[in-house]
Amino acid sequence: MPDKDVHRIELRAQTVEELRSFLDGAADLDLGCRPAVRRQPSGELVVEVYATMPQLDRLRAARSAPGLTVSVVENATQTGRARQAEVGSRNRFSSRQAPSGLGIKE
Repeated sequence: MPDKDVHRIELRAQTVEELRSFLDGAADLDLGCRPAVRRQPSGELVVEVYATMPQLDRLRAARSAPGLTVSVVENATQTGRARQAEVGSRNRFSSRQAPSGLGIKE
């Protein structure tokens, strides 16, 4: 279901006012648990948001901000599924022995 996949999206603008005018009232966008605006060396301000493509399309249709660039970085749902495949399903603590590895045992 590609419409339900969540995407990581970068919003880029030259001023805080441009970002605010685009995000004002955009309650259906997820800014993460600690939203932060980063200033790039070029002077651009960048904020990451998470949304489905239909949410982003509705927001683009309803709002426009001159000088604001919207870039889809990745499909976060697919990336999450790929990372989950890397995690084992076995309980490595079930034998009641400390797992071996490179750590220092004291």
